[in-house]
Amino acid sequence: MRSDRDLKTVAARAGLLTRWRDAFGNERRVAPETLRAMLDVLNPDDLDALSKSMPPLIVADAMKPIFSVPAHFAKTKTARIELEFGEKRDCAVKQIAETKLQLDARMPVGYHSLELGTSRFTLAAAPPRCFGVLDAAQSNDALWGIAAQLYSLRRSHDLGYGDFTALAQFVGTAAEHGAAAVALSPVHAMFGANADSYSPYSPSHRAFLNVLYTDAQSLIGDAEFSRIVRGEKLVSDIARARRSTLIDWPRSSAIHRRIFDVVFKRFRSGEIAGAAEFADFQSRRGAELFGHACFEALDESSVAAKKPVAASSWTRTFANENRERIAFHQFMQWCASKGLMSAQSAARARGMPIGLIADLAVGVDPRGSECWSQPRNMLIGATIGAPPDALNAIGQNWGLTTFSPTSLCREGFAPFLSILRAAMRYAGGVRLDHVMSLMRLWMVPNGAQTAEGAYVQYPFADLVRLVALESWRHRCIVIGEDLGTVPGDCRARLSQAGILGLDVLPFMRDGKKFLAPKRWRAGAVAMTSTHDIAPVAGWWTSRDLDWRRRLHLFGEVGEHAERAERETAKLQFARAAQISARATSGRVVDAAIDLAAQSPSPLIVVPVEDLVVAREQPNLPGTVGEHPNWRRRYRMEAKRLLDSRNVARRLKRLARARKHAR
Repeated sequence: MRSDRDLKTVAARAGLLTRWRDAFGNERRVAPETLRAMLDVLNPDDLDALSKSMPPLIVADAMKPIFSVPAHFAKTKTARIELEFGEKRDCAVKQIAETKLQLDARMPVGYHSLELGTSRFTLAAAPPRCFGVLDAAQSNDALWGIAAQLYSLRRSHDLGYGDFTALAQFVGTAAEHGAAAVALSPVHAMFGANADSYSPYSPSHRAFLNVLYTDAQSLIGDAEFSRIVRGEKLVSDIARARRSTLIDWPRSSAIHRRIFDVVFKRFRSGEIAGAAEFADFQSRRGAELFGHACFEALDESSVAAKKPVAASSWTRTFANENRERIAFHQFMQWCASKGLMSAQSAARARGMPIGLIADLAVGVDPRGSECWSQPRNMLIGATIGAPPDALNAIGQNWGLTTFSPTSLCREGFAPFLSILRAAMRYAGGVRLDHVMSLMRLWMVPNGAQTAEGAYVQYPFADLVRLVALESWRHRCIVIGEDLGTVPGDCRARLSQAGILGLDVLPFMRDGKKFLAPKRWRAGAVAMTSTHDIAPVAGWWTSRDLDWRRRLHLFGEVGEHAERAERETAKLQFARAAQISARATSGRVVDAAIDLAAQSPSPLIVVPVEDLVVAREQPNLPGTVGEHPNWRRRYRMEAKRLLDSRNVARRLKRLARARKHAR
């Protein structure tokens, strides 16, 4: 067993912080047992191999390419570069530190091939910042958008929840009202065989899509869809699902699967066109798609056999015996990609400068496809969370995991690039959930208390450069969800790279007073609320506190103190917004939109929940089944949701305020 001194040395090399500062400013030390547990997860032996070989991809700034190399490469004097578009150059190499080299070349932005001595690898030359809102707008206009929960949308022939067709309809009406963007919660692949796992922030695989959002009707037409529904005797089941105000995910998932089983059989028989396009999709997405489809097929078998999926359960025999089922899951991904692409195409066709803003979850369910297909790249044995702070005395454990920082370097950042490109593929913007993960993550070893975790550091500079590079290649703005405890210089460095922060109205305070809009950040997206907090009307009426009382969720501060604080906050908001402390919920929502709209932010996003003056929030953190998380539906159909008199009036008011925001 290593001594404590050796343990700290190895931990530091592996990127583990042995000391950290908590939300109250106190320095904390990580216990030796935590370091040992996390080192088992991180596998520091990989560090030795990395230090002796060139990684497959090196990241540098485009116009001043300086990068780190193993020490024995630092003596190289010349290099040959083959630019992404074919031009070849020879250039001198200058050693500027023991393991740092600088190319004597003005490197254009892109992925280039670089020969250094006898080694050949990829050099990612990144721009200084991300593609921005002003780049998208091609003007100095202050833009606005709407946040919608995709599953909440309604349309006349849905299966009891929203889908990509409903999204395209909603995008159309949002564009007509002048919206520049529609922001979504994650649409990552979930568990096809387990519809009880439906939180969009606990996905199975972030490089693929949630196939439940596919719409058979858009593929096969109204008449054929009706024939399948009648033939499968699903008419009454679908009608019941549509009438419900809450989504029954298992029931609706079963309906969706029965319909698409029939659709796939007809597709394979040639009754439905698109075989060549599907084959091209299979080829382009390659082994990663095949692996995910195998997981889905295995998961179905495991659920039927009542045993968990194991990586060892995949064999060539299984693949050969289940070729059609694997093809079915590839087909579902193809259908999903067509649906999401259609929604973004509708946004652009209607003149939206940004269109869809996708959401990239910070982690994945450890039982899912992403971990199953690449266990060596993931932090298996630990989960993501947050240390104790003023809001949560015991900390948080989200039950998710993600990439190992060592594996990212070893694999040339391929796992990260895969999910980043997937998020940007059919969007004009991407929100990076818990963006601090680019710098560090609080990881809790399995079986440990949340407070017994440690911070794992990530190659921040390289990850940010890759985000900027992919942002320009996809012409995609980038928003970083930077709420909560943020490392000291993290926000400044993200802002310098053109990654927008997130300013949310209830948190925009100096002490008890609400900040004047002019004091909000110019480098952040402004929002009136988010999916994890009460909508404005729910906050004003303390609906969230009522839920917390019902579910016994008040912490050490206690209900009485929190309700007293809320009343004080409401008075402060009324003063800041110059409204009566007894104003109606509708008037308060108007005032909240007015405040946010006056901020210097290049983009304000207002959730549908605020536009319709809803009191219930989409998700109540700290709950699973006790609160109807991710199950609520909007009352009106997507194509008419924004056309009611009060909603249309709010949107006009918002558009008018944004014209005077700059």
